[in-house]
Amino acid sequence: LGAVTNNGKGISSPIFKGKILSVKCALDGPDEEDPGIYNGFAGIQYAAKAGYYAGKRTIINCSWGGGGSSSSENSAINTYINTYGAIIFAAAGNGDDDTGNEEYAPHYPASYDNVLSVCALKCDGSWGGWATYHHSVDLSAPGEDVLSTIVGGEYKEWDGSSMASPNAASASGLFWAYHPKLTNIEIIVML
Repeated sequence: LGAVTNNGKGISSPIFKGKILSVKCALDGPDEEDPGIYNGFAGIQYAAKAGYYAGKRTIINCSWGGGGSSSSENSAINTYINTYGAIIFAAAGNGDDDTGNEEYAPHYPASYDNVLSVCALKCDGSWGGWATYHHSVDLSAPGEDVLSTIVGGEYKEWDGSSMASPNAASASGLFWAYHPKLTNIEIIVML
């Protein structure tokens, strides 16, 4: 999402000199590999308000989600967009868990109005045949065999719309940097 560019080490991101605010939305517990998201919408709200009150353009990436929706969650998203000027990206999903094949289904928060839903493609831009897609998907981005950082200063390739979503979010940050007078809504519409 915000890796340093042009330093000759590891990976780089499309956005130059982007700042990252990590927001913890999981509980501490025995399953450190997959702790789950318990306060995702509180985390989105925190990030939106932090960026707004700091006078920064705020792009939020949600590499999480699942089935089920609620009007109160969509209303909250609309508040973060309209009141705090944020842009929110979310992972569209990783296909059918049972078969490993593609899935045509909504995935939340990605399928909410005003969230940019991102489907995963191979890094060469071709369809890998496994990701979730739906009429609510707005964009696609590299999400297969994407090199990322891991704990301990190492790198590893990962698959998933959780990799595609930050790729798209980072690219939008570069776009917004080149067009700083555009509002968040204008950026969302253009993307």
